[in-house]
Parts: sequence; structure tokens; C-alpha cells
Amino acid sequence: MNISSLLKSHKEEIILNLSIEDLKEKLNKDIEPFHFRWESETRFIISLKFSFGSSLTFDTHYHNTKSDIIAKGNLTKLSSLKTKISLETKSRYWLIFLLFLPILMLIIDLWLQIGIFIPAYFIFPVVFLILTKVIQHEYKRLIINFKTYLDQN
Repeated sequence: MNISSLLKSHKEEIILNLSIEDLKEKLNKDIEPFHFRWESETRFIISLKFSFGSSLTFDTHYHNTKSDIIAKGNLTKLSSLKTKISLETKSRYWLIFLLFLPILMLIIDLWLQIGIFIPAYFIFPVVFLILTKVIQHEYKRLIINFKTYLDQN
């Protein structure tokens, strides 16, 4: 398993047989599975309305979002009846700080001779792996919800 692939942003492109105006009209309707906001004429942001923990735990309160699971989109006109949507999720490199905590614990333990129980060092890497998998799954859920919404109607 490559750790950098779990942490870097994910890019996805969707090509639709709709004009930009028709797509905008479709996206301006009340959307149930995710939160949608326009940033400009061709740029938008989508976020999950609820994500397991990120709404309350990280309490990010990004502008125009409901949770920390967000993707930024950009519309590009390919022809009069074709539009390309480029989606990019946020990177999760901040999770690496969880891996520095055992090193910090070891330094403090060697310096102050506290006697930290050895298995305690493995808690943070395990939490790191669990969080990256859960967050990666939520990003996939957001993109699947968006694609499903676009396929409807």
C-alpha cells in the first residue's frame, strides 16, 4: 500500500452530453445527496451533507460546505452539447502528523524516562490507517453521489 496515494488529492473528469446552461439548470435544483454551491460561473464546490466524524471532529467550517469532505469542480465547454466536469478532492497530508506523535512520545520517554508502554506507540499508526481509509471511502461516496445525481433525470 502506497501511503502517498492515500493522502494525495483525487482528480476525476466527467463528460456529459449537456450544454453548460442545461447542466447549470440541473445543478441549481434542490440537491439531496450532497451540498452544492457555485464559486463562479464555471466553478463550484460539493461536499457531503454528513460525513462520519468530520463534521463534528474536525469542525472545519469551510466556506459554503457542510463537512470536511469536499471536491472542487470546474465546467469546461467541449461543444454546444458537451460539457466536461473536472473534479478534484482535497489532499489529506495533514494526517501525517499522526505519525509524528509516536516519535515525539519516544523522545519524551527517553528524555524524561516516563516508561511509556510499548504498544502505545502503535496506536497512532493504526489510527492513521483507519482514518485514511474512512476519509478515502467518504470521498468516493461524494463522487458517486455526484455522478448518480448527474445520471438521473
